[in-house]
Amino acid sequence: MKISLPLAVMVSSLATFQAQAKNEALETYGDIAQIGIPLTAAMISWYKEDTEGLIQLTEGALYNALATHSIKFAVNAERPNGGDHSFPSGHTSAATQGAAYLQFRYGSAYGIPAYGAAALVGYSRVDANHHYWRDVIAGMALATGVQYAVTELGYSITVLRRKCAFKAECTTHSTMTSLSTG
Repeated sequence: MKISLPLAVMVSSLATFQAQAKNEALETYGDIAQIGIPLTAAMISWYKEDTEGLIQLTEGALYNALATHSIKFAVNAERPNGGDHSFPSGHTSAATQGAAYLQFRYGSAYGIPAYGAAALVGYSRVDANHHYWRDVIAGMALATGVQYAVTELGYSITVLRRKCAFKAECTTHSTMTSLSTG
């Protein structure tokens, strides 16, 4: 009996340390992948020599970051760990923006794995007690919507470049007016 108690304590301690290491590794993954997914998207566009795509990726990242942080500061929801600015999840939003870009620009073969990686970022944020599921889902929806507007709906300076490429009289104001009116 004397041997089994220390052995049980040792096994329990090892299991606790292993679980803690797993949680820390998952949180680290989320911290890295929020940047890594969009950077991977940029490398794919660069490899494909897709300058227009790189511009759309950059625009989507900028608009998404502005929208995400504007909402965070306007709502100022409390995090599960007691911190501020929980809603929406910025890590998840950043990761999902890169995934959405890959989906809309290059299709499901690129998008589905990237969305899976972005979903794992969201899970890591909930697991680390930084966000609620609503924050993660909102971050994913926001990023997907923003990138859809840029890549699919044409709310991008790349559309202006195409429309104005051969028109000397084209101005930003007249192009923006034509974009907003149809």
